[in-house]
Amino acid sequence: MRRSMRSTTLEKLGLFGKIWQMKAPAQIPLEPVRLDSAHARASLQVSAKPYWELVEPGVYLGYYKGARSATWYGRKFVGNGKYKQARLGRSHEAGRRLPHALSYEEALAALANWQRGVLPAAQGEAAGAMRYSSGEKGVDGLRPSRVDRISESWAVERPDIDFWLAGFFLRIEYAHVLHERRVAVIAREAGVNNVGELHVLLALRRNGLANAMRPTDLFRDLLITSGAITKRLDRLKAAGLIERVAAEDDRRSELVRLTAAGRRIADAAITRISTSLARIVQGSGVTRTELEAVDACFRKLIAKM
Repeated sequence: MRRSMRSTTLEKLGLFGKIWQMKAPAQIPLEPVRLDSAHARASLQVSAKPYWELVEPGVYLGYYKGARSATWYGRKFVGNGKYKQARLGRSHEAGRRLPHALSYEEALAALANWQRGVLPAAQGEAAGAMRYSSGEKGVDGLRPSRVDRISESWAVERPDIDFWLAGFFLRIEYAHVLHERRVAVIAREAGVNNVGELHVLLALRRNGLANAMRPTDLFRDLLITSGAITKRLDRLKAAGLIERVAAEDDRRSELVRLTAAGRRIADAAITRISTSLARIVQGSGVTRTELEAVDACFRKLIAKM
């Protein structure tokens, strides 16, 4: 579906098109909106809902204009007075050319693909701009994730909100969940009950073989409660992986340190974790330089939290 097709379709509608528009449900504007020129789009007012241009009977190209960004939408009639809507991608007029930003012609092509059942391919940017070049790789080739689906849902329900930033942090949280699942497998195979207990062993191991730790230092280091650390320590002691010793400076104070068995499990686990992460990074194609740049950005963000 190209621009010429849109013009031809509108010219051929004639009286039928006028009658059809009069019978259209109220949620679609009856007054036709032209979105095919940058001047026409620039003249539109900021709105909480998209502007809709009729492309063919039952099919609309939408343009949401926010205060700081603009986004393309698709909408089609599915019967019984109902419409299905999808976010096609950001407009290239959103201040700067974004990786997946769409021109008017590209938005029409994305709309045509969506009608044929092709889901947005680059949904990483808050419900995903559509790019369909078979030679493109990288982010455009990634499968839609649960975060993309969450972003797409919010884009439909609240098009006035740019959900990209919240989606970015959700993606970080999801990466952490996936990482913990891998660590849980390593913990079980090492003979530890759960990830939490393995984290205790790793915390003791990185503190040094000759050094013991106070339970208070452990729960602060692991960001858990005192009750949680007590339960974990009790289970690890029963399994013979840690031992409790009296502090030399205060015999009433108790310290915790690894046994030989606990040390072996901690060393084997951290080796497997490091190898697994290296394999993931290698498979992703992300370079060390890129990771260091992301790490620097995370440090800045965390500093403001």
